[in-house]
Amino acid sequence: MDNYSSFIKQFRPELSPKTLSQYSKQLRYLSDGYGLDFNPLQLTLDIIDIAIEDLSVKHITLVGLPYEKNIRLAVFRNLINIFSDHITPKDYQLLDSLILEAKINF
Repeated sequence: MDNYSSFIKQFRPELSPKTLSQYSKQLRYLSDGYGLDFNPLQLTLDIIDIAIEDLSVKHITLVGLPYEKNIRLAVFRNLINIFSDHITPKDYQLLDSLILEAKINF
């Protein structure tokens, strides 16, 4: 099990091996896209900064097939839940709305 799978499993032990593998792949994809080695907190904070500045999560969802977009949104949703103590309640609510909007617009 790689770092990404271990990290996700630590916070979401109920996930099936297939879902865990998909989440791990997308977390790795996002980390590579942001030029980060394994650092889920920094990745989350970077994505949040861009999402709040753009009022959009399109930087997560532009590349790939629609099902990958949904998985990346789910991974991001899990990340903001895991690191919620680093996010203000107002920003948390805004991010939740942006994720919901992105899911509706598929």
